Amino acid sequence: MPGFVQGMAPPPNEALNLLRLAELNKIPLLFLESLVNLRKHTWLGQQLSRYRDRQRRTLALTADVSSLLEAAGIRYVIFKTLKPFPYTPADIDVLLRSSSDLAGAAYVLGKRNLSPLESDLYGLTMFSLDYGLNVDLTTELAVSGFIYLDKSLLFDGQKRVHCSGVQTLKPHADLVTLAAHSMYKEQTYALSDYYTFALSSQYHQRALELAQAAHARFALEAALKLTEDITVSAFASDNELMPTRMPSVTTAKTGGMMEACKALELPMRYPIPMLIRGLSQKIIGDPVSRNSLPKALESSLRPRFINKLSRHFTRRTY
Repeated sequence: MPGFVQGMAPPPNEALNLLRLAELNKIPLLFLESLVNLRKHTWLGQQLSRYRDRQRRTLALTADVSSLLEAAGIRYVIFKTLKPFPYTPADIDVLLRSSSDLAGAAYVLGKRNLSPLESDLYGLTMFSLDYGLNVDLTTELAVSGFIYLDKSLLFDGQKRVHCSGVQTLKPHADLVTLAAHSMYKEQTYALSDYYTFALSSQYHQRALELAQAAHARFALEAALKLTEDITVSAFASDNELMPTRMPSVTTAKTGGMMEACKALELPMRYPIPMLIRGLSQKIIGDPVSRNSLPKALESSLRPRFINKLSRHFTRRTY
């Protein structure tokens, strides 16, 4: 999989385990697309068709949602949904500018055969009956009430672009969002993160500048350093995934994480000391995150939160 080298389909007895690993790392379509002789492996060919169909439905629903929101004058941006490689996200993520935009989006999408599933402090999940996929609407980049990234920096000025009719983050803003999501919300780094960072090295410097303003530089530096360490350890520093050297990253140290990386045991969880340091810096430096703490603490007292937190820390991926 690394380097997008075309390979032969594995023996049937290995195929299921490899696909499960690819699914844990959020790259099943990339894995299957990299195999050249699926015609000899009916089951793998069927899985490839299934994931290609899911990708088609994801892109179609993304375009439909974007068109509906644009027509209604609702301020939004698609994030974490489109990648620089074949990708099938678990759902479509939509960041909205305000709570009034959330109400408007829910109304507009509801008229187009999307049904509400569950809501939380900042958002709503809806299910598309036509496409069989979820759409997550949110007004904040948050986890359990804690806002981990200031959305105003993403909506400010030219920090968003139109891409094939879909309003999405510029690449450098997408990297900052991915790094913050990976560390502060999921505490997990997967191969999908690796490929996104490795294939976007031309945007790293601008991403670091935005991360500085967003008080998320620690999270981004940790992800970039880990990406570089994995590349050098597995493929050497002149691998095609690293067309240019990454900018110097010194604040965040990956430390013992590379013990797992040497065997490419991904996905992996960030070490607790690193998470504590990153979270502490975020709270101290970012007034938006700090001001959201009361709501986060209030949410933490609810039984529903405790159950979700338990599932969150025992799962292997996100």
